[in-house]
Parts: sequence; C-alpha cells; structure tokens
Amino acid sequence: MKLHDTRTPTDRPIDYVDLGAGVEPGLDRRLIGHASGRRILELGCGGGHAAVGLALRGARVTAIDDVTEITAGRELAIRHETTVEFHQTHLADLAFLTADQIDLAFSVTALSFVEDLDRVVRQVHRVIKPGGHLLISLPHPAALCADQHDPALTIRPWNGNRPVGERYIHNVESIVSSMCRAKFVVDTVLERHADDDMLPSTLVVRARKT
Repeated sequence: MKLHDTRTPTDRPIDYVDLGAGVEPGLDRRLIGHASGRRILELGCGGGHAAVGLALRGARVTAIDDVTEITAGRELAIRHETTVEFHQTHLADLAFLTADQIDLAFSVTALSFVEDLDRVVRQVHRVIKPGGHLLISLPHPAALCADQHDPALTIRPWNGNRPVGERYIHNVESIVSSMCRAKFVVDTVLERHADDDMLPSTLVVRARKT
C-alpha cells in the first residue's frame, strides 16, 4: 500500500499538483481550475513544488507549513524565478490573512498530521471568498488501517481516535461533516487506487463556500 507525503524529501512535479498515490495527472486541473490571477493558499507545502508550480501558472500563492522548513520552497521559487509567499506556522493559524480573500485553499496529505480538523476547516472558511473552494487530499483510511503486508486485513478501526504513527485517521464521514459544520458545500468525493492495490490509497474531497 503506497502512502503519499509531500514532506518526504523527494522530487515532486511542478507542472501539475500531485494529489496523491493513484491520482492521475490532470485531475488537479479539473479540480483546481485555471490558476492565472487567482489567490491560492496551500496548507502544508512541504518542499514547495505545488506552490511554485501554481505560481508559474499565474496564481498568487501563499504557502504555509508548520513542520517542514520552508527554506527549500523559497529556494525552489528563486530557482524558477517566481514569487510565493511562504509562512512557517500552524495550519490553523491564519490570522495573517484577512477574511474573504482566497479563491482556493488546498492541502495534499498534510491534514493527516492534524488531529483537530474542524479548527483548520473553520479558519480556512473564514479566509476563502464566497464561491471559492477548499480541496483536501488525504491518505485513504483504508490505506492507514490495513495491514501493509496483507491489505485484505484491517488491523485498525477506521473511526479510531489514536493516530497511526504521526497520522490521524480522517474518514469520509469526518471530512464531509467537518466541511458541512463550517458551512461548506461538498461537491466532489473521490477514492483513488494506486497501481493494482486492492484498497484505495488516496481520498480527495472538494467543497465550495456559498
């Protein structure tokens, strides 16, 4: 079972947003839409590849991370001669952003390291413009709860409160409920399999602020 992590030090594509294991290149453009001129917020930017890629497509990007050093992202932006506003802060600490200014907020895997998903989603709702979107990609709970050597075996409960290593299990119910409580309207739920895996590896959810 493959687990995707933007914080893993490796080369990531910048010509598209890699949403996770099993998610086909090109799906990001359908879910994100055009980038030029839009204000985009990335939650958990890792090495900055997605942020820099979107900036090269014409977006005004703010990228935050609370664990990974953002130096690598800044160096990547300089190398590609583009501008990204990087902040090292908790993913729910968005006080530096005024309300209703972000067209799209997205996060790839980073929210699996956050226990209080509600807090992050509430803060993101505040800064997104009406009509804007929140796009979340996470390791699928099946991938976290299955035995890595025998995926047919579930060895942890999907609704458990204890983390798996550093990751928290956010299933479809918890993600959709969190978005709905924050007054988002969910418009997309996708489950993607990596290669020939029996169980899905990646869960993608998108919601719109009304």
